[in-house]
Formats: sequence, C-alpha cells, structure tokens
Amino acid sequence: MASCRESSWTAPSKCTGWRARTTASRPSSGIWWGDAVGLVEGARKDGVLFALTVRYLLSTRRGIATAGLAAVPLVVAGALALGRVETYDIRLFQTLMVPLSLQVVLIFVTLVNATALLREEIEDQTLPYLLMRPITKPTLAVVKYLGYLVAVLVLLIPPIVLAYVVTQGYEGSSIGADADVLAAFLTTTVLGSAAYGAFFGFLSVLVRKPLAVGLLFGFVWESIVGSIPGDVPLLSIIHYLRSILKGMIAEGPLTEYATDVSAPTAAIVLIALSIGLLILTAAVFQQMEFRQKA
Repeated sequence: MASCRESSWTAPSKCTGWRARTTASRPSSGIWWGDAVGLVEGARKDGVLFALTVRYLLSTRRGIATAGLAAVPLVVAGALALGRVETYDIRLFQTLMVPLSLQVVLIFVTLVNATALLREEIEDQTLPYLLMRPITKPTLAVVKYLGYLVAVLVLLIPPIVLAYVVTQGYEGSSIGADADVLAAFLTTTVLGSAAYGAFFGFLSVLVRKPLAVGLLFGFVWESIVGSIPGDVPLLSIIHYLRSILKGMIAEGPLTEYATDVSAPTAAIVLIALSIGLLILTAAVFQQMEFRQKA
C-alpha cells in the first residue's frame, strides 16, 4: 500500500490498475448472498405447498373416508382377536393382509389421493393461481407428490402396525417374534404407495378421467395378472410387491409364490418406476396450458 501511495504522485495509472485487479479478484458477496436468500425463500415456499398438500389430503372428506378404509386391517384383526378365533395367528394375518391390505386398501387409498393432486386443480381451473407464485410446473408436481406420499403413509402405516401388535398379543408372542413379517408389510406399503402414487399421478395429467382408468388398472389388471402365464406379471406393480413379501418373510403363504425376482431387485424396480413416472408427470405437466378461472 505504501508503494502504491508513493507511486501515485508519479504513476497513477499503475496504482489504478492494481486496485482494479484487486477488486476484480474478490468474489462478489452480494451475488452469493442473493443466491442464498433466493434458495431459502424457494425452499420456504415449497415447504408451504408441501404442508398444504398434506393437510388437504388428510383433513377433507376424502381424507376422512380413506382413513376409515385404511383402518380396515386393524378392524379385521381386532374382530378376529375379540371373537377368539382359534386359527388366528401370524400366518392367517399374512393370508388376510395380502389381498386386503395390498390389493384393496393400498390401491384404493393411493388411487383416490394421487389422482386428485393435479387433476382437481386442472378441472377447477385453480392452477393458474398457484403458478402465479414463483414456482415452476415440474416443482409443483414433485412437491405435491411428496406431500401425497407423506399423507398416505400417515393413513396406511399405523393400522398395519397396530394390526400386527394385536395379532402378536392374541398369540401371546413377543412383538419382535415375527419382525420380518412386519418389516415386509411396511416395506411393501411404502414402495407400493410410491409406485401406485406415481402411476396414478401420471394418469391424472394424461387422461381426463384418471379415476376410472385407475380403477380398471388397480382392481382388474392387478387382480388377474398373477394368473397369466409367462412374463406378463412383470408388467404389474403387485407382482413386485408380492416378490418382496416372499423374499423378506421366512415362512408364510407367499413362500410358494412363483417369481424369479428377488426382493432387492423388486425394490429397485419399484423405486426406478416411481422416479421415472414422476419425471414423465412433470414433463407432461410442463407442456400443459391452463386458463385462469373467470
């Protein structure tokens, strides 16, 4: 600095150049701060949308109805225990939960909630109000999907856990005696919710009546595909869920299920399917045009 001050009497251009280089070499803290504030503000708005989605799916009449349906496994387990059914044990629990929980409750709860995420906004012409905020369509689709996933798991997981506890208590077994059964059903519930939700969410931006198409897929195709020979079952979600149950449970009714897919492979397929369908949903949703409601 001293040399610069001394030379300023004789070589001002040299000092000016030194100052310019020093200023240019410093990172712009203002730009970095602005980017950080923008990221925080964007995350806050995404969090608000996420919370609103969860609250909407859980607090409306739809949420109350699906909560009642999700409680059916617990009601059945409680009824069998109170009725003192002698044959009721962990094996009968599995026999009941596979068709009841996976093929009815899981499909219906995910179908009703996932198809409502974007389709209701589209039909009611309320999406333009959401998109007036600084949020992109793909971000909107992803955040709503994550909100859906949390909401349906809140509905589906507690009844399964409680039904398992009731079964173990009725048998006189410890809670951890058949932990593999509980872990398998929780795993299939989480992965099934993700996969079915992504599929039904994709239907909601692809067709005008996603609920009708979803009913055909969930309760017709998923029900009959297991009886079709060859590799056709690989085109269904329920096949991979059953493969996970077979691979994770040491002994149960699904040990004889015909599948060449291991539990880890089935889990990877369902995760990849969920991500792929979510990307497709965001891409299709991005190309859609909306009119503001008059």
